[in-house]
Amino acid sequence: MDTFTAIACLFGIAAILSFINDRYLRLQHDIGLLLLACLTTAVLRVLEVFIPSGAIGLLHQLTQSFNLNDTLLKGVLCFLLFRGSMRVSWVALHEQRWLVLWLAFAGTAMACILTGGLVYAGLSLFGVATTMAQSLLFGALIAATDPVAALAILSKIGLPKNLETVVDGESLLNDGVAVVFFTIFAGSAISGSDASLAEAESIFVREVLGGVMMGVFGWLAIHFMMLRSTTFCTGLLVSLGAVASMYAAAQHLDVSGPIATVVAGLLSGNITGPRISENTLAPLRTFWSGLDEVLNALLFVFVGFHVVLINPLQGVVMGVPALVAIVAVLLARALTVSSIIGGLNATGVIRADCFGLTQLLTWGGLRGGLSLALAVSLPDSSWKPLILNMTFAAVIFSVIIQGLTIQKMFTKERLVSLLR
Repeated sequence: MDTFTAIACLFGIAAILSFINDRYLRLQHDIGLLLLACLTTAVLRVLEVFIPSGAIGLLHQLTQSFNLNDTLLKGVLCFLLFRGSMRVSWVALHEQRWLVLWLAFAGTAMACILTGGLVYAGLSLFGVATTMAQSLLFGALIAATDPVAALAILSKIGLPKNLETVVDGESLLNDGVAVVFFTIFAGSAISGSDASLAEAESIFVREVLGGVMMGVFGWLAIHFMMLRSTTFCTGLLVSLGAVASMYAAAQHLDVSGPIATVVAGLLSGNITGPRISENTLAPLRTFWSGLDEVLNALLFVFVGFHVVLINPLQGVVMGVPALVAIVAVLLARALTVSSIIGGLNATGVIRADCFGLTQLLTWGGLRGGLSLALAVSLPDSSWKPLILNMTFAAVIFSVIIQGLTIQKMFTKERLVSLLR
């Protein structure tokens, strides 16, 4: 299937599923699209057994026409992160800086190690062969709350501004940290040798600091040109071109593209945006908002197709890896969040309802396309199918089950009292 046909099919299917959800299901938009994509593919797969039509083969061609790793990590993600970070207030982020930074950096590291350890112990208990390096690799790719899923779903539940800042800030920053840990543990899992501490520190410093510097340079280019642009068209091309070019440069320089994009978005939204004329800024906001909605919709449909096309594991009791992965992710997240919130609360840095805030950030710690893209990007091996199955299970449970139920767990009055 050629690229244009694949894009046309994806847009057409997304439009039909969006209409069905809007007209009949009326679920939160992204959750509805993911659920309908999964159900559609499952129905086609069952029908293919009884009435061979070749439809499932065409769906295979569609999913193979786009590399999920390239499509998300090198295409869609840069625009989604830039749009998401632009809407975060610098003042609000500064007020919650300690909680956001601890969750994004220390929290991601702790969740990675805890998830990996729990997965290794759980799979070993059920006789599923795996190594600690492979388990830690899964912990790294699933540790971060995904900015695409978090910003698309959690922003709809009516969070108070301080909680919205925490959720947005953490999800925008920790994906870059997770990619760094993924890079470190991927080398160990693939080569079979442990990475040295010095090597791991070198990779972390290069990716994070390099990403920050790249983001600052990218923002300077945006700031200089945007303030001298007099038309909406020029401003649009400047913003799109700068974001895409900056992310591509980060990829070639082996620094964190996600961190660079978030830094540029934060600076652009809080420093450059207020200085642009309203005639240019208003249509720019409308465009980026629309682009965000469209890219999110296409991504969730695309992810839904990939999930159901994953083949079952051989020689493993059905459902065991999925159950182990889901329990490990939730338990590790709860332990990590509770320890950070408890420590900051005890030292007076924040004033929070420890149990309630832990519950919100644990159940609201959604995983999404980023984790899937990282899993798909792994080279073929005997253990990759296990990683894929666990990743898809954790993501689907996160987006559909957690996404559908989180709004029912918290009233507006309770949300206001969680963080003061």
